[in-house]
Amino acid sequence: MLSILIPAYNFDISPLIKELYHQSLVLNETIEIIVFDDHSSFFVEENRKVAQEFNLNYRYLDQNLGRGRIINLLAEHANFEYLLILDCDVMPNSNSFLTNYLSKITKKTEAIYGGRKHEYSIEHKNKLRWKYGYYKEDKTVVERLKKPYLSTLTNNLLIKKELFEQIKFNEILTKYGHEDTLFAYELKKKRSHIEHINNPVIHKDIDEDSVFIDKNEFSLRNLKTIYDSKLIPSDEIQILNVFEKIKSLKLEGIFARTFICFENYIRNRLTSDRNTVTLFNIYKLGYFCKINRQ
Repeated sequence: MLSILIPAYNFDISPLIKELYHQSLVLNETIEIIVFDDHSSFFVEENRKVAQEFNLNYRYLDQNLGRGRIINLLAEHANFEYLLILDCDVMPNSNSFLTNYLSKITKKTEAIYGGRKHEYSIEHKNKLRWKYGYYKEDKTVVERLKKPYLSTLTNNLLIKKELFEQIKFNEILTKYGHEDTLFAYELKKKRSHIEHINNPVIHKDIDEDSVFIDKNEFSLRNLKTIYDSKLIPSDEIQILNVFEKIKSLKLEGIFARTFICFENYIRNRLTSDRNTVTLFNIYKLGYFCKINRQ
């Protein structure tokens, strides 16, 4: 019935696997859990051990493929009609997480997105990654339905295998970032029906500020590849929409030069307790202007 696909990378998946296994024991449907490790440097033995303990379909890859390519590979090895794609650094928010998904599947089901959340945490409240997730990314079902496609991420997505095989992840992107954007746009082009429900996973891996900024710089370079290749209309993505307006006013160069002058200062602010989501959005726009001028 359901194949759970988990691309693992430098994170201990043991708690997630144990939770999914225990939830599967009360199901009337058959599930399988497939974990491929994308050539991690950390938690390799821990993940191999839990895979053996619970008899998972597990593989450690000899080279790093990137998130899109490894999910495509996982899907090729799935045996059931529906796929549940989960990030390795999440945890179901409910002990009926799998039951909630299975109860929503009908003959017409194409895709269901359950959402993601960041728990309020004193430990993390000053971290930029937590702030961006908690205040910017976490959305209710009502909020997601306003943009049902671009609100869909593959950190917690149930999708019919037949539909996934028609779209797959675009393997032009080999590093972190915006692979979900391309995938969601392909769903939109096909007019696939995405049902949004309240069945979130909790994001557990809160990056240090400098790591999160570095990841977003990779993501913006991927976005430039998407932009240059005209894979998605600019009005589909907020930062591209703003960039196009700047470009139409012939202000791109001014924005880029101004950003370069203040880049280190802004980055230092973002890696301090004085960071804000608004300042981070300014940084991303400036960085995108900079790499486009280059």
